[in-house]
Amino acid sequence: METLLSSSEKYLIGVSGGSDSMALLSMCVNNNLNVVVAFVNYKLRESADIEEELVESYCLKQNIKFCAYYPYQTKKGNFQKWAREARYDFYEKVYYENDCDALLLGHQMDDCIENYLMSKARNSKAYVYGIAKESYHHNMRIIRPLLAYRKAALKQYCDDNNIPYHDDESNFSDKYQRNRIRHQLVETANDQQIDDWMAEINELNNKQLKQREYFEKKYPAREMIKLDDFMQEKNKEDLIRWYLYQHNSDACYSSKQIQDIVDSLKTPKGSKDLKDGSKLIWEYGFLYVFDEIEKYEYCFEQIEYLETPYFKIEDRGKRIEGITLKSDDFPIVIRPYNNEDVIALRYGHKKVNRYMIDNKIFKNKRYLWPVVVNRKGEVVFVSGIGCDVNHYSEKPNIYIVF
Repeated sequence: METLLSSSEKYLIGVSGGSDSMALLSMCVNNNLNVVVAFVNYKLRESADIEEELVESYCLKQNIKFCAYYPYQTKKGNFQKWAREARYDFYEKVYYENDCDALLLGHQMDDCIENYLMSKARNSKAYVYGIAKESYHHNMRIIRPLLAYRKAALKQYCDDNNIPYHDDESNFSDKYQRNRIRHQLVETANDQQIDDWMAEINELNNKQLKQREYFEKKYPAREMIKLDDFMQEKNKEDLIRWYLYQHNSDACYSSKQIQDIVDSLKTPKGSKDLKDGSKLIWEYGFLYVFDEIEKYEYCFEQIEYLETPYFKIEDRGKRIEGITLKSDDFPIVIRPYNNEDVIALRYGHKKVNRYMIDNKIFKNKRYLWPVVVNRKGEVVFVSGIGCDVNHYSEKPNIYIVF
């Protein structure tokens, strides 16, 4: 096993009972590493219970904490996608409950080559070709220490060291594309072919790394990208893939999906729904990701000076941040503006939404833009506009700072 693990850290290991993950578990035990084991049993195969008993028994003998989970798919749909999400949700739960420093997975060289050949067959680009040695997923640091080993070598390791294992029988069927690639190409390949594939993977990943370094240097802020800069970029698809990865490394996008986004960006303004529920928005010459959160609402029976995640109420500030509240205004509500909000100013009524458009306020800021509503339901203050005509004074008693 590669020496990138430390005896001073705690690791969660995702163990299936197969030869790969059991070899990884054994190697960690032999290196006196502090580990916790997570096992997911979907109860879809008779042998799943055998595998669970095998892993649990091994953990019991080695005095290792064993955590099992039995997810159940309540809605029809893509099982593989659901199973992966359920598995990683469970890993994340155990990971943080046990204060782990990293999640270890038993992916090996054959898995890496299979991933590469599958993307090659689709003629698709990837953020990482094959499998990354280290990555982040579901807020967890993930390490794959076995990528230098062939699957056959790990089986041999288990046999030589009397490590129990049970390989999932579904891996022997050619029903799935991965299995066909595994049986017809990878397992039958000679050493030279394996070396050639790994050389291709490394070359492509080195090119990807150089390109990422270029993007990181050119777009250091990463929150927003100027549309003019985007339009001048030669590798627009790679830039979008890199940019989306910065915001959510868990979400994967096909080449078709990335191309669809690039084509849409030819229009000056618009949005695209992303896989994690957020939106990619382009407006006012900029491109950014907008992640909607639950809207806030604060109710006050009297004047209070405090700080919230969205705004601050202070006893001093700029004039445009000030308002003089009277006793008959309470209770007041501070919430984000909505499209129907109107504020009464000296020169007439102004729609708050019109102010947002006129001042080119980005949607991600509009979503949290605070307004103050008094007990009569009147909008008496809007951040950026100030207070209404009836609440102006030279000495405001509160300031709303956004």
